[in-house]
Amino acid sequence: MLLHIISTAGWAAARSAGSIPPATGEEFVHCSDRGVVHVTAGKFFHGQSGLLLLVVDPARLGVPVRWEAVADSPLWFPHVYGPIPAGAVVEVHDFPCLPDGSFVLPEAVAVL
Repeated sequence: MLLHIISTAGWAAARSAGSIPPATGEEFVHCSDRGVVHVTAGKFFHGQSGLLLLVVDPARLGVPVRWEAVADSPLWFPHVYGPIPAGAVVEVHDFPCLPDGSFVLPEAVAVL
């Protein structure tokens, strides 16, 4: 399973549109897995509220997923090369930050 962090409003818009498109100027949608989602959350979403953690089934995507390294990290991240169909999202979890602005993987996702 892949994980994607999105705002509540962003998820509502994606459901209405039918998919999560790559961000403007990007050719893929950034995702994570259980082992690296805390890195993504801490770097790009530190202290933000109103976030959701989407669980995406890669078998339902219909577009390529590539695991790629990023320039400032030794870790590899899954990139979805095309939109993520709303139907590929199999679970939606609240993803609140802790008082220090960091994030903890929801227990329901940790056991996937």
